[in-house]
Amino acid sequence: MSINMIEAEIRHTLDKFSNNEHVDIDEQWIDDAAEQFKAAMKKQFLQQEDSSGFRLRMSNIGRPLCQLQMEKAGAPKSRRPYNHIIRMAIGDATECIMEIVLRAAGLNVTGGKSKVELPIGSATIKGEDDIEIDHKVWDTKSASPWAFTNKWSDGTQGLRKSDDFGYLAQLTGYSRGQDKDPGGWFVVNKSTGEVAAVQSDLTEAEMDDILSEVQVKFQALENDEPFQRCFEAEDETYYRKPTGSKRLPMQCTFCDFMKTCWPEAVHRPQTNSTAQKPRYYWYSEYAGD
Repeated sequence: MSINMIEAEIRHTLDKFSNNEHVDIDEQWIDDAAEQFKAAMKKQFLQQEDSSGFRLRMSNIGRPLCQLQMEKAGAPKSRRPYNHIIRMAIGDATECIMEIVLRAAGLNVTGGKSKVELPIGSATIKGEDDIEIDHKVWDTKSASPWAFTNKWSDGTQGLRKSDDFGYLAQLTGYSRGQDKDPGGWFVVNKSTGEVAAVQSDLTEAEMDDILSEVQVKFQALENDEPFQRCFEAEDETYYRKPTGSKRLPMQCTFCDFMKTCWPEAVHRPQTNSTAQKPRYYWYSEYAGD
């Protein structure tokens, strides 16, 4: 089934659900999704001691080396905003809901929740995939309205330009770890509920390169190579004129170790902005008032 047909079937099924029209559905799918969500909520809300220490996982192999080095060293994490747990729970709920929708849409679900292992150097990277359609591996992601419109709408190319969360490496790991083709991503706009099916068009050569990068990270971590920040602050411009401020790159603002790496960073309104409610950014140097 083509990507356009997959997306059309999903939206057609959601249209029926939204208008209380009949859709063939097995109640067991709902029960399974409820158990999956229950397990996710226990993981999110019950504090659990992790005695296993740092390790590479499918979910982190695409992250920058500097972030992985910080995590392995046990560096203090920046305090997350109060709404972080809600965002994580919404992501878990989205995955459970989409599991029901994909089955109800009549897609050929050939697997999912598979335990995956990928040998890298002397280590084995483990993870669990989301769902498999026609024996291809797919991930389910929730996205902000901005990311849904400006990044995911460009397909895999949007991730090639900016893959802050390492989605390309994650999907590649699931794919190569099972010797199955990558399908892509089911993406849900967490604000509007819109859904997109984004096909992976990664070539074999690109996936080889991705895993080579993972191998380099593994060796650096294994050898405890000296920490080196992967990103530097960028000179800010406003209407193409320098503001005198230096803004942290987006990858750093998403990192748990931002304040450790950038202890002087400040969260301030965009320099020189005259907007009534200016957008806020993280700065290493701020030239505003």
